[in-house]
Amino acid sequence: MQVAERTAALKRIAIFAGLLDPAIGRIADGCKWQTYDSGQTIVDYQNPSIDILFLLAGKARVVNYSADGKSVVFVDLVPPAMFGEIGAIDHQPRSASVEAIEPCTVASLSARSFEQLMSREPTVATGVLRHLAGEVRRLSERVFEFSTMMVQNRVQAELIRRAAEAGQMRGEAVLSPAPSLSDIADRISTHREAVSRELSRLTTLGLLHREHGDLRITDLARLTKLVNEAKGE
Repeated sequence: MQVAERTAALKRIAIFAGLLDPAIGRIADGCKWQTYDSGQTIVDYQNPSIDILFLLAGKARVVNYSADGKSVVFVDLVPPAMFGEIGAIDHQPRSASVEAIEPCTVASLSARSFEQLMSREPTVATGVLRHLAGEVRRLSERVFEFSTMMVQNRVQAELIRRAAEAGQMRGEAVLSPAPSLSDIADRISTHREAVSRELSRLTTLGLLHREHGDLRITDLARLTKLVNEAKGE
């Protein structure tokens, strides 16, 4: 990336929304810029590195693995995204791995530079606080689901999250390509067979429809109602 391209890419990161181009340009100059191929590890679990990172192109996955190799997927990252902020703030080893699932461009900023930036630019500090608050809310919701909801309702909740990411139109959403059974299972702590059964049941109910490698959610309102009923809402 050229200097102007790097500045434009970082400008899309939410915590930099209140900064002028010259300030973002200085941040870009202080960053280390790297590219990763699909399948490469960007950040490794328990690694002592404490840089904060910004995903500016591609797609990455935040994941951990159990002792027997089972993957636990936390979230997929798409640009513009910030990650590694926990280690940059508390200077502790990485709490999860981040793997490229598409070719990625990543900018990293040292923890010291990040701390100085937050002290110098109050809007950046506020942006980081809002980001962390959003992550706490998201993870609290997931813990609630794991603790209180049956597998079939967790599948439904994951489909609703995917629909929000894909964009909705007239009460429908198309997941393209359709998520794999393993991918959904890894996100909601279950197995492929349970996911397959629920997707088949929802298809029979007319809530899902497969079409040419995609998955169409045909009635988001009804699917949301099923999840809300399971939550007691």
